[in-house]
Amino acid sequence: MFWLRQLFRMRERMQATSPHDDAEMSIIEHLEALRSTIIRMALTLLVAMVLCFGFSGTMMAVLRRPVDSVWEKHEQTHLPAHINANDWIAAKSLASLRPLLTPAAYAQLQRRFTPNIHQLAETVPLLHAASLLPDEQQTTYLVHSAATTEQRELALALHSAGAELKEGQGRAALKLMGAFRPGEAFMLSLQLSFFCGLILSFPLLMYFLLQFIVPGLRAREKNLLYKSVALGFALFLAGSAFAYFAVLPRVLSFFYSYSLNMGIENDWRIGYYLTFAAKLVFVFGAIFELPVIVIPLIKLGILNYNRMKATRGYALIACFGAALFLAPAPDPATMLIMALPMYALYELCILFARFEQLRKP
Repeated sequence: MFWLRQLFRMRERMQATSPHDDAEMSIIEHLEALRSTIIRMALTLLVAMVLCFGFSGTMMAVLRRPVDSVWEKHEQTHLPAHINANDWIAAKSLASLRPLLTPAAYAQLQRRFTPNIHQLAETVPLLHAASLLPDEQQTTYLVHSAATTEQRELALALHSAGAELKEGQGRAALKLMGAFRPGEAFMLSLQLSFFCGLILSFPLLMYFLLQFIVPGLRAREKNLLYKSVALGFALFLAGSAFAYFAVLPRVLSFFYSYSLNMGIENDWRIGYYLTFAAKLVFVFGAIFELPVIVIPLIKLGILNYNRMKATRGYALIACFGAALFLAPAPDPATMLIMALPMYALYELCILFARFEQLRKP
């Protein structure tokens, strides 16, 4: 109730001049306006969720793509430079099928792969056999067991690079991330639809919210509101893209490598991963909204350069506190990656406030 009262008081202070300004709104009138705003926002979000639900398969594939890149990057770092990670993954699958097929069936399968993949597949059993021996005997075994000079050089190059022999890496590993409850896949689709619906309906949601906070707008304030909504949507997309392309792959790569170094397998469960990825992308989009909140307050004279400069230290603490609360993972790296862009945006707002102060006569 305390926060509602503070919101209503701020709403009255920001009320534009109109013939009805002398009549102070009652708590019931404020609550009625809030109820109407919440209903409009809920209906907008619901429609956006229904639209996104039809593309849940595509959305899931998009969110799974960073996992692809992490596993393939891990494979590539353990391969010689001239060998492609996708070829190596295919070669391991091909080699695993050889004992299960007749020579004729395996020959038919071989024809569907490139000679490079076939050559790698012939080398995989040698590397598996060498891995059973003590480290000091593995190289000698490969030298004497290779059928040809070319196979020996390839096997030694793969062994020296520390090529991953375990199957189920790369795209194939995603098949291991299964649903463990009957309705889990459906609930995941609803969850993804919710996050994507938020992104799709974000301009309207922001418009309704700002319209409630700053009622009775004049033409100048309406123009500022429209600009704020457009800027907010652009910044939200920028934050989401930054999280998807820059932050998420690095965070996943860190967790993947850390688990391997601890001797722990990375058989990630699809539900936990998608929740983690969707939350990270959405939270970064929300973080990038800071200028949309601050810049209109500067324009309206509620905030100024001197006040923002004096509270810079508190803002830094608040950014790290928000990152601690909002980060989808509790590790320091994720929180730092989240807090630094937030504080950088606050510094940009200070520069904007300084510019506004110099521009005024």
